[in-house]
Amino acid sequence: MGHSDISAFSRDLERQRDSLLKDLKALEERRKKGEINEEQYKEKRHDIERALVEVLDRLAQMRFLMGQA
Repeated sequence: MGHSDISAFSRDLERQRDSLLKDLKALEERRKKGEINEEQYKEKRHDIERALVEVLDRLAQMRFLMGQA
């Protein structure tokens, strides 16, 4: 994987991260408005957070590789 490939992949991961963070905010709003109950909120939040951790881990790996390239 070349430096430009890594940069492009990192930008994609950053977009995914930003999207997941927006999803968390939207989920919080839905809970506050009473659109979902606490159990649904916790389940969906857990799923989003798990995906976010994966994206952040891959992003850290890409940043490490960019530093090595």
